[in-house]
Amino acid sequence: MLEKTGRRWLRVIHILFIASLMGGLVSILAMNHIPSPSGAKLFIANYSIYRLFNIVVTWSFYGVLATGLVYSTFTHWGLTRHWWIIGKWVGTVSLFVLVWVWLGPAINGMVALSDIGLNNPENNHAYRAYKSSVSPVIWVLLVIIAVLVTITIFRPWGQRKQSYEFRRNTILALTGFGVVLGVGLGIMGYFDLESYRNMKISTPDLSRIADGSYEGSAEYAGFEYVVNVDVTEHKINRVHILENRDSPYAKFAEGIIERVVKQQSPDVDGITGATTTSKCLMKAIEAALEGATL
Repeated sequence: MLEKTGRRWLRVIHILFIASLMGGLVSILAMNHIPSPSGAKLFIANYSIYRLFNIVVTWSFYGVLATGLVYSTFTHWGLTRHWWIIGKWVGTVSLFVLVWVWLGPAINGMVALSDIGLNNPENNHAYRAYKSSVSPVIWVLLVIIAVLVTITIFRPWGQRKQSYEFRRNTILALTGFGVVLGVGLGIMGYFDLESYRNMKISTPDLSRIADGSYEGSAEYAGFEYVVNVDVTEHKINRVHILENRDSPYAKFAEGIIERVVKQQSPDVDGITGATTTSKCLMKAIEAALEGATL
């Protein structure tokens, strides 16, 4: 069990993480209400929001979750002994769902579409839909956080009756297993993603490729990305996406096609917010051109 001084320091750290989480959300809210610029400035504004979310909001949330878990486990309050603590866990789960099911995808969509460009009505409409959904969810998140803080201060519901109370060693074992499993899977997933995001894309010699249509593919996470590349007079004339994942991020990644044709190379900048799929499509284009080299 934590001593009095340890509990105080843990509360301080917990409060700092909460303040950081609220500060990040309020900052994103304020930036989202700034009149939207255009062109490169629009992308810079959305990229700032994107980084703020992925660095400040994400890590602050993990900090709040971790310190809350430690406080419940190493003090007499317990994980499920009091109704007010159960209320806090329900609120925390609600935060998780709203952040990663609603807010995160909306911010990713905004930065990806602003990276692609809002030159066509479809992209412009999708961007406005994402942008308009950010503020409501942040207000809901701020209200939930305020309620959680209020519950922590006033502890409105007392101890609940239960026929069985988990022993602290059991809680520690289950919590430790969950943390190790989650961290392990997270690290594996991170390095797997990074290996694709940073894989080298080469530029085949177009002067050695005859006119024609060439197919190439790349595989990631059990899915095959297939493209068809048209070459005319030793130039990439058009790229057709034959197979792509059915998700918004995968559709965003198709924004690289214009860059590939413009730069006459599969080695282009990926679409922010859809980097992994962008790389897979680039690799498929590279494979098509390499297979066509005389």
